[in-house]
Amino acid sequence: MTSLPGQNTSITDVAVVGGGIIGLAVAHALAHRGRQVTVIEGARIGERAAAGVAAGMLAPSSEVDLSDPRLTELALAAHAMYGQWTAALEAETGIDTGYDATGTLLVALHRDHLALIDHLHDFQRERGLAAERLTGKQARDEEPYLAPGIAGALRMPDAQVNPRSLLAALPVALVRAGATILEDTRITAIAPSDGGGYEVSTERDGVVSAIHATQVVVAAGAWSRQIASPIIGMPVVPLPMRPVKGEILRLRGERLIRHVVRTPDVYLVPRADGELVVGATMVELGFDARPTAGGVHDLLREARRAVPGIAELELAEVGVGFRPALRDHLPAIGHVDGDGLFVATGHFRNGVELAPITARLLAALMCGDQLDAGDAALLAPFAPDRFAPTTTQVSR
Repeated sequence: MTSLPGQNTSITDVAVVGGGIIGLAVAHALAHRGRQVTVIEGARIGERAAAGVAAGMLAPSSEVDLSDPRLTELALAAHAMYGQWTAALEAETGIDTGYDATGTLLVALHRDHLALIDHLHDFQRERGLAAERLTGKQARDEEPYLAPGIAGALRMPDAQVNPRSLLAALPVALVRAGATILEDTRITAIAPSDGGGYEVSTERDGVVSAIHATQVVVAAGAWSRQIASPIIGMPVVPLPMRPVKGEILRLRGERLIRHVVRTPDVYLVPRADGELVVGATMVELGFDARPTAGGVHDLLREARRAVPGIAELELAEVGVGFRPALRDHLPAIGHVDGDGLFVATGHFRNGVELAPITARLLAALMCGDQLDAGDAALLAPFAPDRFAPTTTQVSR
C-alpha cells in the first residue's frame, strides 16, 4: 500500500474488507498473482472470525443429504485442493496447519441413528461419493473408546484442518508476499471514485483515513451486511444476511480418538496436541455472544454418549461464533456492481472448507481470467445478483 505525501490517503490495488478465513484466503490468492493487497479488519485478525471457533472439518460427503447439490460440488472441489493448499502454506510460513486426512466415522448409537446413516449412505451412492458401511464391532476396532453397543457406522474419506492455525499462517504468508494488514480499523464508507476505483473511508483510534483501491472485496463474514450498507453512490445488491450463533467446546487430555467422530447429534474433532473440539449448537439469537449452560450441557451429553471417556477430560474452553448465513444458506461469490466491487461471504457452516476454492475462483475472476467451463459452472450458482430485484447489472 502506497501513501500519498501530506495526506491521510493511501493507494492500493485491492482492498479486502474482512480478516477472517475467507478474506485472508482471497487476499493470499491475489497477492500470489502479484496484486498489491490491503486487508482491513475491524478487530484483531481472528478475533471475530467464525473460523476462530470452528472445528475445521473438511467433510463434503458427511451432510450430502442436507446440502444443496451445487454446494456439495463446490465443497468437493475445495476438498480436492486442500492438501496441496495447506502444504504450500506450511512451506511459506513454517506453521503447521493441522491438515489430517485420517477420515470420519459417522456413528449410530441406536436403531434410529442407524436409519439416518443408511439414508445418508443411499445419498452418497447416488452422487458417487465414497463411504464404507461398518458394523458396530468394526467401528470399535477402529476406535476402541467408542461407546459399547453402538449399532454401526459409516467411514468416510474426509479430512480436518486447524482453523486457528490457518488464521495464524495466512497473515504471515500475506506479509511475506508484500500485503498490508490493517487491524482494529473500522470501515465508515465505500464510494466510487470519480477517477475510477473506490474510496474506502476508515477510522482507527479516532483517526480518519481513506484508501483508494482499484477493486474492493467485502468478505466480512456475519458483519458483511453492515459493511455493505455504507456503500455510497450505487444501487447495491442486497445481502439478506443474518448471524447464526454457534457454541463449541474445547476439551484437553489424553487423545481418545484418531478419526473425526460424528453422530447425528454431535461431532468430536481430535487434534494431535490433545485438544478435542466438540460442537456445535445452532441458535438464531443475533450477535448474542453469551455461552449458555443448556448448550454446554447438550454438547457434553451427546459427546459422552459417543465417547464416554470424554468425562475425564478438562473443559478448557467454551467458544461462541457467528456463522454468516444468507437467505438460501449458500455463499455469495462474485461481482456486485459489474465493475470492481466484489463479495465473498455467506459461507454459513462451510467457510473453512470452502476457503481455498473461493479464493481461487474469485482471484481468477478479479484478475480477468476467462474461467473454463468447469469453474464457471462451479461459480454460477453463487452469484450475488441472485438476490437483486432484477438481473440487470449496474453500470457506473
